[in-house]
Amino acid sequence: MNDEKIVLIARLKVKDDKVEELKSAALKIVRDSRDEEGNLNYDVHQSIEDETVFFWHETWKNRAAIDEHFSTPFFQEFFQVVSGIAAEPPQINLTKKLTD
Repeated sequence: MNDEKIVLIARLKVKDDKVEELKSAALKIVRDSRDEEGNLNYDVHQSIEDETVFFWHETWKNRAAIDEHFSTPFFQEFFQVVSGIAAEPPQINLTKKLTD
């Protein structure tokens, strides 16, 4: 069970005037995140109904891979940006896939 793949689904709402800043910061770390050994997929989405809401859909080999991702310098820098432009605290959900 410890080696079970984990799907991370995160939601972030940013301040109205910070949409472009978030997009830029989020897209900047996609390649580095995808290049991590423990990453299986890493996608960023923007809500159609509310452009200030963003979602991350990521699949990681295990919890250790997620912990390693969170500790990388590029993620730490991204999270610093997020903390200054978020309209509400980010919601991070670790899930397991039930369907194929």
